Amino acid sequence: MNNYFDKWGRLHHKPCINGEPSSNNGWIYTAYLDKLKNGLFMGNLRICFEGCFRDGAFHRHPASVSSKVPNSRDEILGAASLGLLKKAHLNGWSFSPYPTPPFSLKTLIKQIKELKGQHRNYFWKNNLDQIYRFAFSVPLQDRAFLLECWGETKSLRYFFYKAIAMLDAKFAKPKNGIHWLKYGGEERKKIMQSEFTEDHPLRSV
Repeated sequence: MNNYFDKWGRLHHKPCINGEPSSNNGWIYTAYLDKLKNGLFMGNLRICFEGCFRDGAFHRHPASVSSKVPNSRDEILGAASLGLLKKAHLNGWSFSPYPTPPFSLKTLIKQIKELKGQHRNYFWKNNLDQIYRFAFSVPLQDRAFLLECWGETKSLRYFFYKAIAMLDAKFAKPKNGIHWLKYGGEERKKIMQSEFTEDHPLRSV
């Protein structure tokens, strides 16, 4: 039987070997399962999360796992949905584990010219440090969801982000499970589940 859980209880897209993570997206997949089950047992998730928060930033994996891949929007939303990631863990709305240098418009323009449609990982692999502040910031349509996770729903800022989220929910075509995590709905759930093989826990729930 395939085991899609790592040794901390995080769910992954592919089977794990000897309990080691098989992907960099354990938090978001675990959040999907948590939502499907209306509350998943925590296992060692809190221990795992505490190991992920180090050097003043939240990382994808705990210190015992060798990985230099920066965190992603998916993992931020997943960990927050599970009640682990708090507002104090983020540096404003930026989730880059790398410190951003003083702003330089000249350097930014030079780095933008180098992008040429590259994936976001190109930014950090090639040290395009001025791009970090933009590439590794929480999108506006996700911020209402995070504020809801943190219980901050009474500010004008929340209603502004909520309006953007409502437009996103209505007009943006859902392409992955993040839309279902934020907005729910059977159609979005089917799109989420279609990302996984038939024997995956997210298909069997």
